[in-house]
Amino acid sequence: MARETLVHKNPDVDLKAKYGRIFEASLVVSLFILALIFYSFKKFEAKYSLEKKVDVKIETIEIPQTQQINRPPPPARPSIPVASEDDEFPEDETIEETDINFNEPINEAPPPPPEEEEPIVEFYALSEKPVVLKRVEPVYPELARKAGIEGMVVVKVLITTKGDVEKVEVIKSHPMLDDAAVAAAKQFKFKPGKQRDRYVKVWMTIPFTFKLKR
Repeated sequence: MARETLVHKNPDVDLKAKYGRIFEASLVVSLFILALIFYSFKKFEAKYSLEKKVDVKIETIEIPQTQQINRPPPPARPSIPVASEDDEFPEDETIEETDINFNEPINEAPPPPPEEEEPIVEFYALSEKPVVLKRVEPVYPELARKAGIEGMVVVKVLITTKGDVEKVEVIKSHPMLDDAAVAAAKQFKFKPGKQRDRYVKVWMTIPFTFKLKR
């Protein structure tokens, strides 16, 4: 009968006993190296550029409806002369020539039509009233001066579009002073009155006071 012998390993050379400590040491070293690498290259920059965003605007355009233009009809063809079948028309008849004498005097042309009279506008309807540019004082009649006659004469003048006095009418009379007032009124000069943007004719009253010096 064989005899069993027990073999005991030396604990200093037993690898299984040291396996756990070697594994733990290796793991700690690996983690340390990994942490060292991570902190050494922790700054990481990547260059990139974003594409420029393009704004796309959509506009709606209303296209008008197409209209068909009708072409004008072609011009009528010229008529072709046809020989007359009237036997009464003489074939040998000719048109007489007319002689024009350019040396003969030409008849006078008819007179031009009369110009339309400018309308007279009421004084209150003016946008700009007439302004006196030249005023003439009447000459005191000698007969009235010797007789000591005083008074007032009011005349009405028609002012043209050029500022002249066309007509004079006496509306408040004094027999011995009227002529002097009318003569003075005819020499007045005005800036004509306006209605909107044009000069017009207008009546305007002018009073003249005759008073002797004491």
